[in-house]
Amino acid sequence: MKIRTRLTLSMGGLIVLIMLVLLAVTHVQFYITRDLAYLEEKDAFEALRMEFEQYYRSHGNSWEGVGSASFESAAPFVEIVLSAEEQTLYQQGSLSVDKLRGDGYMLALGKGDQRIGRLYVMNERQSKIYEFKTMWYGMLPNIGIASLLITGIAALLIILLLSWRLTSPIRKIISGIGAIKQGGAPVVLPAHRKDEFGAISKALLEMNDSLAEAERTRKQLMSDVAHELKTPLMIIQGELELAHETGSPLTAAKQASILDEVLRLSRLVHDVLDLSRLEAGMTELHPKEENLVALLEDLLAKTRFMAEDKEIQLSLHAEEPMIPVSVEKSRILQALYNILTNAVYYTKAGGHIRVHAGTVHLPDRQQRYARIRVEDNGTGISEADLPHIFDRFYRADHSRARPGGGTGLGLAIAQHNILAHQGFIEVESVVGEGSVFTICLPLED
Repeated sequence: MKIRTRLTLSMGGLIVLIMLVLLAVTHVQFYITRDLAYLEEKDAFEALRMEFEQYYRSHGNSWEGVGSASFESAAPFVEIVLSAEEQTLYQQGSLSVDKLRGDGYMLALGKGDQRIGRLYVMNERQSKIYEFKTMWYGMLPNIGIASLLITGIAALLIILLLSWRLTSPIRKIISGIGAIKQGGAPVVLPAHRKDEFGAISKALLEMNDSLAEAERTRKQLMSDVAHELKTPLMIIQGELELAHETGSPLTAAKQASILDEVLRLSRLVHDVLDLSRLEAGMTELHPKEENLVALLEDLLAKTRFMAEDKEIQLSLHAEEPMIPVSVEKSRILQALYNILTNAVYYTKAGGHIRVHAGTVHLPDRQQRYARIRVEDNGTGISEADLPHIFDRFYRADHSRARPGGGTGLGLAIAQHNILAHQGFIEVESVVGEGSVFTICLPLED
C-alpha cells in the first residue's frame, strides 16, 4: 500500500473518530447538565417526590385516581410521568413516555423498603437542555456531512502536500540507489536534510564512496600486479626467444637470471595470496607461548648475511632474556623478517641496525605489551610517503623496476600479521637520518 493511500485512509479514520467523539461528548454533556440542574433545585424535586409518596399512603397504599389528581409541587416541572408496575399512571407535558423515560430525571418512590413507583421529570431548565439536544442531534448529520466534505477537501490537500514532501526524498533515494547499482553515474541524494531521510542519504553516500574506493583499490591492485608480473615475464620471454632464435644453449648465467625472475614471480604470487587471505580474515591463527628474545635471535641469525653483504652492523638489545608472548611463530617471524629486510635495503653500506626488545605498559590502552624497536640510520622516509608505507605495492623510493627489489607487499603483510595478533605497528622517520619501526604485541595478564 502506497504512503498516499495510507495517509488518506488514516485521515478518513481520524475524521470519523472525531465525529464519534463529538457525539459521545455531546451525549455525556447532556446528562451531566441535566443532573446539575437537579442538584441546583433539589428541594423542588424532593418536594414532588414526597407529595406523590404521601398521595400513595393517603389512598390506602394505592395509586387509584392518581391520573386525575393535582399536585402543588408539580408547578415548576414541565414534564412528569408516573410509572408503576410497568404502567403509566400519571402524565403531565407533551413528551412521549418513552422519550421522558430515556431523557428525563428519574425519582424513585418508596414506602419504607418497598418500591412503589418511579417519577420521570423535567423542570424548565432540563426541558430547554433537552430541546437543545434534540435540535443539535437533528443538525448533527448535516453538520457532519458538511464537516466531512470541508475536512475531506482540506485533508486531501494536506495529504497531497505531505505525501509529496514525504515521497519526494524517497523517490530521490530510490533514484540514487539505482545510480549506485549502475555504477559510475553521479549519485544525487537529499543528504542536506536534517531528518531520517538525510541520515539514510548520508549512509548511502558513504556506502557509495566505500564501494567506489573498493573498486578503485581493485583496479589499482590489478594494475599493480600486472606491472609487477610484466618485468620478470618480459625478461624470461626475452632470454628464451633469444636462445630459440640463435639456437645456442642457455649459459649458466642466463639460467641463473631466469631462475631469479621465476623466484621473483613465485614470491609475488605467494605474497599476493597471503595478503589477500589476511585482509579477508581467512587466516586462522594457532598461537603458542614463545620466547620473543629467542625468536629475534633466530631471525637475526637468518638475516645477518644480508647485512654483512652491505657491511651493516646488526645487533640485538634485550632488556631481559625471557619475554613470553602468545603468537603463531611463523606469522610473527614473517612480519619481523619483512620489517628487518626492509631496514637492510634502505640502510646504506657501513650503517647500523639495532633491534631492541622489552616490555612496556601503555596507560591509554590499559595493557602491558612486548615492544620490539627496529632502528636504522638509513635514507629515512619523507612525510609524504610515511602514511602510505603499509599500502600494497607502495614503495617510498617510487622505483618499481629496481634490481632485486621486493614485491612492495612486505610491510602490508607485516602490518596485517601484527594486527591479527591484536598488536599494532608504528613508524617514525626523518629523511637522511633513518627510521624506527615499533611493534607491540599484547602480553598475557
